[in-house]
Amino acid sequence: MTATKLQPNRYLDRAAMWLSGLCLVHCLALPFAMLLAPTLSHWVEATETTTHWILFGIAIPISLVAFVQGYRRLRSNLTLLLGGLGLLLMLVAVSHVFGRELEVALTVVGVTAGMFAHLRNLAGHQALHTKA
Repeated sequence: MTATKLQPNRYLDRAAMWLSGLCLVHCLALPFAMLLAPTLSHWVEATETTTHWILFGIAIPISLVAFVQGYRRLRSNLTLLLGGLGLLLMLVAVSHVFGRELEVALTVVGVTAGMFAHLRNLAGHQALHTKA
């Protein structure tokens, strides 16, 4: 396997990990920001769902392509399961299936699972690259 064939997937996994990290910071920092600025909480609450849908909409295509390409090369069921579970938890969170109360917790768990899946993809591709 040549280095040029591995490059696009490595970039997708890294981009998805950065996006996941930004999402984690956003999800964990927002409750503290709302506590510090009660007058802004109504405005933040109104735009929060839109922001989550936009972030989720960006994460889906990047992650799906990275996970599918990773599975085709690495055949790791665990990585695919972790990534799929992460995306599913993020969808459940942003859709408020269990209410707004669990949105942050579900998002954090989903994003973390997705990050681990992308990290496994990167490590697997790196191992393939060093063997070549």
